[in-house]
Amino acid sequence: MSDRPREGKDELSRILHELRSAAGLSTRQAGAAAGFSQSKISRIEQGRNVPTEDDVVVLADVYLAGERVDPAVRRRVVEVARDIRGEHRPVVMARSKGRPDVFQARLARIEAASAHVRSFAPTAVTGLLQTENYIRSLIAERGLPADRVDAFVRARLHRQAGLASGDRQYTIITTCAALGWRLGSRADMADQADHIADAIGSYPTVHVGVIPWGAPADRLVLHGWDIYDERAVCYGTADATAILTEPRDVARYLELHTSVEKMAVWEDDARNVLSKVADRYRAAI
Repeated sequence: MSDRPREGKDELSRILHELRSAAGLSTRQAGAAAGFSQSKISRIEQGRNVPTEDDVVVLADVYLAGERVDPAVRRRVVEVARDIRGEHRPVVMARSKGRPDVFQARLARIEAASAHVRSFAPTAVTGLLQTENYIRSLIAERGLPADRVDAFVRARLHRQAGLASGDRQYTIITTCAALGWRLGSRADMADQADHIADAIGSYPTVHVGVIPWGAPADRLVLHGWDIYDERAVCYGTADATAILTEPRDVARYLELHTSVEKMAVWEDDARNVLSKVADRYRAAI
């Protein structure tokens, strides 16, 4: 699956490219005006370099000079840069224990600004494919008030709506091991397996793989991740989430994701695996 061509660009690099073109500037001219190298401008527009918030402000001022100033566009590109990077080094953001929906909203913005989202979760169903019952069982241990639970569920389901948009490509991988951890009733878990199966082939830009029990592995993966283009990686711990934007860190996770893709089965083979999982849960009801 890793040899599928990527289509389009992430929102930030695309907007910056469009603004430079509209301003009638070459990459060399833009770099000279901003005090950057031509290669830096090119890397930013190719999505291979995540500019700092200050970089984006400088570029916006160059591209939107004089009568072309559009405050809304300027605010948008700065917001995207702020969401996806933290001074070009690993950033650890503590989750708000009382407002996990706020962090979900931030992830939704990062996803919306991406052209290709890769997601892998080895011990839990990835958030993009969770049913509402699974989500509620997952968050139950936090002991949040009912209104906060509802807000979290709405925020996660809102993220899932992006799967049907066709605006970006998704490569999502889950595991039979994740489905073996029962959250909620056995009927809930059977429904969860069916829900993942239903997503396979339902959206032209969404590719769902499953790592079956006993699949040969050339490495052990210790945690899951979400990769946004070639720009950023998010992964969670028990009480915090890291966002990595260093190119060498992102490249490492892209290589890991390629390895995981090779362990997975896809399309009809994936549906057959999920069907067996659902049947086992229903047989035990």
